[in-house]
Amino acid sequence: MTDPLTGKELVQKSYEYVDKLTKECAKVLLEDFNKSHRKFQIGTLAVETSKSVVDWFDKREKNIRITFDKNSVLRQQPTQIRMRFRGNTKDADFTLDAVVGAFVVPGTEVTDNAVCFVKTLVINADKNNFTKRKL
Repeated sequence: MTDPLTGKELVQKSYEYVDKLTKECAKVLLEDFNKSHRKFQIGTLAVETSKSVVDWFDKREKNIRITFDKNSVLRQQPTQIRMRFRGNTKDADFTLDAVVGAFVVPGTEVTDNAVCFVKTLVINADKNNFTKRKL
């Protein structure tokens, strides 16, 4: 017989799985954006990319629910945006941090209406942001 996993082990298992999914998500979405030459406006980049991330998770894994935290959007540089997602599995609650880097079309000013393309997408699952789910 196997002993049931402890809360700490369940959280660790959830973290490892979500970490693998975040890497897969970033890779698939970046390839998709580049292959389709998808254009964004800098002002709507956070909302549009976050929708793509949430949709990808909804299609890929039904047991993990994530939502975009609209209040977490931070533009550190004119072409780099940080944002946060909140999520859960049946065993753990967690937050994911994402950074989107954009390439603005040369010859245009960097304004909210500037046309850009996603250059980098990094989604980070930090083990410290995973906690045992409270029922």
